[in-house]
Amino acid sequence: MKNQPEVQVSIIIPNFNGEAYIANCLQSLYRQKEQDFEIIVVDDASKDKSLAIIRHYPDVRLLINSKNLGFAASVNRGIRA
Repeated sequence: MKNQPEVQVSIIIPNFNGEAYIANCLQSLYRQKEQDFEIIVVDDASKDKSLAIIRHYPDVRLLINSKNLGFAASVNRGIRA
């Protein structure tokens, strides 16, 4: 097994009922020329179909809050991850 280089950039995306936007957001990241990043989506107890959409992207690390903690708490959770 090769040694994987450590990821230098983590993209943290807070999500709350972002069904209308999340697919386009993730697709735009995958279209970037430079791909040396990880994507962490922190869901804030969404009630729409955004979680199902996010799960179509297996490389995305998904963290799910059991209740809506708000933007700052969700971003901080993503940073800690």
